[in-house]
Amino acid sequence: MIIYHYEDVDQLRRAAYPPLADLADAIYWQSRGQSGKMEEYNAAVEAVKTRYPKPAML
Repeated sequence: MIIYHYEDVDQLRRAAYPPLADLADAIYWQSRGQSGKMEEYNAAVEAVKTRYPKPAML
């Protein structure tokens, strides 16, 4: 019998994502025509998704 153990990816991601306050700030500045903070936020989220990928279903 083979037993596979996967870490709880959702829990790891939740702990690593940037705070929602940062997203709110990025949305505000994007509405003012400045997209730099939104790009930074999206890059941070993408880094978390890369660091903690969802396991492939066997």
